[in-house]
Amino acid sequence: MANTELREAMNKVVVEGTLAEIRSNEWGNKKGINIELDIETDEFSVHTLKGMSSYTTKEGNESKKAKAFQTMIDEYKSIANSSREEADKIRAEGKLGLNEYFANNELKSYPELSLNFARRQSIDEFEPQATFDVEMFVENVAQERANGEETGRAILNGHIPLYGGKVIPFSFVVTEEGSEYVADNYEKHSTVNVYGEIVNYKERTEKEKESAFGKPKVEVERKTKREYLITAGQDPYDEDSKNVYNPEIIEKALNEREIELDQKKQEANKDANSKNNKKKSGFGGGKPATSNNKPVTIEDDDLPF
Repeated sequence: MANTELREAMNKVVVEGTLAEIRSNEWGNKKGINIELDIETDEFSVHTLKGMSSYTTKEGNESKKAKAFQTMIDEYKSIANSSREEADKIRAEGKLGLNEYFANNELKSYPELSLNFARRQSIDEFEPQATFDVEMFVENVAQERANGEETGRAILNGHIPLYGGKVIPFSFVVTEEGSEYVADNYEKHSTVNVYGEIVNYKERTEKEKESAFGKPKVEVERKTKREYLITAGQDPYDEDSKNVYNPEIIEKALNEREIELDQKKQEANKDANSKNNKKKSGFGGGKPATSNNKPVTIEDDDLPF
């Protein structure tokens, strides 16, 4: 059961750039749609936001969110379906989240950007960016290390309360300028508001290696960097603030999270065993494969953004 005592944290992501590609697919039961936007904020950075919506609300009315998604699919120009010169400049807003699943009995967890809405921007108001503004419940602060040495930056670990009383773990990197302040002031179980930049950096460089004869050999180097970089933050909330998170309620939500993850693990193992059994059946005597993988019907009011 969702822990409804837990206030949803402020959790805002803004990604503004050139629409690189848009992908979508309809739910298997034809009652909703999934959408993904790839937005290029500079020459080396592309950010993906994912959205989903049923076609109708709980009251049976047409979903404005699904209608907006369909407009993006039908009308927006991207680099992939048009050209870089003609591709739309867009501003998308969403939230920080996690994509979590089990593979080989192991939990895989990756940061993910959910999509709330997007709109086209004029050249005059266009400001490429990928930023976040988030409240979180602090677990600890540690010094970042690379190759056994401290980098001067800090790692802020904590939990972000989501819609419906759920929480997710999340880690941020703090700039060198702010690392000392965060280490000294962001105590365990404090509630804080931080903001900064979403870094998703991919660079491909080519270097020619001289040869005694023939064409020079071209060596390709690729660099990838992904992090959520805190560039600024507020003082921790006062203890008597109505927005301070209660550690006991957070703990309750974390216990519920563990129960849900255990259920997800059992379902993943069940699906894996079912697939293995089907493979063993070979041909001739095996039963035809059937699928029970139906999308969960999610109404607009149930979406966490």
